[in-house]
Amino acid sequence: MKDSISEKTKQRWQGKRMHGQLPRNLDEKLVDIEQSYRRLKSGDIKGETESTVVSAQDQTISTNYFKNKIFKEEIECKCRLCTQHEGTIDHLTSGYPILAKNEYLMRHDKLCTHLHYSICKALVTETTDKWYTHMPKPVYEEGDVSVVESSRTHRQKLKK
Repeated sequence: MKDSISEKTKQRWQGKRMHGQLPRNLDEKLVDIEQSYRRLKSGDIKGETESTVVSAQDQTISTNYFKNKIFKEEIECKCRLCTQHEGTIDHLTSGYPILAKNEYLMRHDKLCTHLHYSICKALVTETTDKWYTHMPKPVYEEGDVSVVESSRTHRQKLKK
């Protein structure tokens, strides 16, 4: 009975044009379901933050594109900064050419730092208490294992 109600709720959610984007994306295997819901299960984030994250996942943040397509306002739906692409949340978070030069690289480097920190911590090498204060050395060696921090090195080679 509970599964039947849950499935009906999910189908109604998926049937909504805007609010159904997250469950449709989850069904298409575009994202890791466990990782997507981990933050909700842990209860580590504030309600306002959770609301913003879910709104972004559902593409319902009030951009000009959203206002034009959903509210049918007479407003330009192109991105206000690049004016080349429609101003969707996907465009702002991953397909934005102006941010690609710096912001996406910084986000990538932070992800690499977190990954490097997690590997070093698992290997019980010396790390800081928090991943965001971790400053990767070019090479960590622990026994017969070497952990190489190469994202910045790789980018430097590309610039030459």
